[in-house]
Amino acid sequence: MGSENVKLRKRNFTTFDGYFYTIDEDQDNLLQKTDDGNTSFSYPLDTAMDAAEDVLSLEYDGVYFWALSASGTTSAQIRRWKINNFVCKLQEKITLDPTGVHSYQTQAFSVEHYHDTFSSTVASGATSVGLTTYSGHSSLSPGVVLHLGPNTNGNEEDVTISGVTTAGATLTSGTQYAYANGGEVNYYTNIWLLNDYNGKVLEGALYKLDSTGAFIKKYPSGAYFNVKAATFFKVDSFPEFGDVNTLAYIRNSNTLFVNILSTADELPFYGSMVMENILIDDATIIDVVDLAMDGSNVYRLQLGPDAGTADQWSPLYSYELSSLDSFVTSISLAADPAIIAANLVSTSSIVAFVRDQFWNPIASRAVTYSIGSPGGTAPTIISANPSNTNANGRSTATLKSGDTAGEVTVTATAEQV
Repeated sequence: MGSENVKLRKRNFTTFDGYFYTIDEDQDNLLQKTDDGNTSFSYPLDTAMDAAEDVLSLEYDGVYFWALSASGTTSAQIRRWKINNFVCKLQEKITLDPTGVHSYQTQAFSVEHYHDTFSSTVASGATSVGLTTYSGHSSLSPGVVLHLGPNTNGNEEDVTISGVTTAGATLTSGTQYAYANGGEVNYYTNIWLLNDYNGKVLEGALYKLDSTGAFIKKYPSGAYFNVKAATFFKVDSFPEFGDVNTLAYIRNSNTLFVNILSTADELPFYGSMVMENILIDDATIIDVVDLAMDGSNVYRLQLGPDAGTADQWSPLYSYELSSLDSFVTSISLAADPAIIAANLVSTSSIVAFVRDQFWNPIASRAVTYSIGSPGGTAPTIISANPSNTNANGRSTATLKSGDTAGEVTVTATAEQV
């Protein structure tokens, strides 16, 4: 059963360095919270929010806080904020008003952002920088703004890319400050908006906007309709893809991971993660209203607790935790043949399929089998017990019949490491 923790008045949050952040538009503050609900610091907004707007989602890209709000059913606003000298200062406001082609009814978005380091020292006045991870990456292009630093003196700056090289990027002008090898480089590119509208029709689409809010492309699908929580994060949960930067969003009781770097007209998914956000009635889905990831932790903001209770948190929002680390979430059993004679001789091959929350098979995990007998001389497992799963998440056992006809129950238990 879940318990109240961060206890937010508003339905938006993000996390960084162990703290949670939320914008309270009533107070015009960015609040920094600890995970027990205490406010550890507050940063006043230098520009008051519009009275009619509710902040629906908050994202942090390593430098800037991005806030999605709406004041109607066909328009939205995105604001970019930065903490400077204990004040949260507005850097940019993007207004998405309806046009003859598009309307905007949205509750979730994210900003595509990347985190890198200098691959060599950078002198003051340098017109190029070397990047450790994303040199030559498709996310880099002329016009992208790199945020450099802070350096050892606390200096930081924004520079604009004029060209991309195999080692990094050239700049439109020289750097103001010097930076050490391994210093921080952050940048953002596109805004991804989960829109209930596909153009002017309420049927769902994922909108790709540039960093100024200009329309680039939309991907129509009912899978993007009525989405309330999304984020952007680098994950390694899908072995066949390795480390991937992905748009993650919650649809009902699953988190879906979108390959936003694909050039296809329909974006593929890296995979999906099952969420435990269904009440004890096994039917009612608890709405997740914002999503944040940090390390291997997945934080989902909601009014209702986790599965296993019919209660609700009220009137404050708190988070429930999931993990990006693989762990056993399901075991299914199959018997072949499923019916054998009760003659103390006949056998059946039992196969257990062990999978994690991403539906990936889990290898090298010990599975122990136990038997529920109808009476008499009980059936037995005559093969190795426990038996380890193979690369496909399969563990096998051989059951030999007992001497009494009736239903035999086989239970498999996998070790959780």
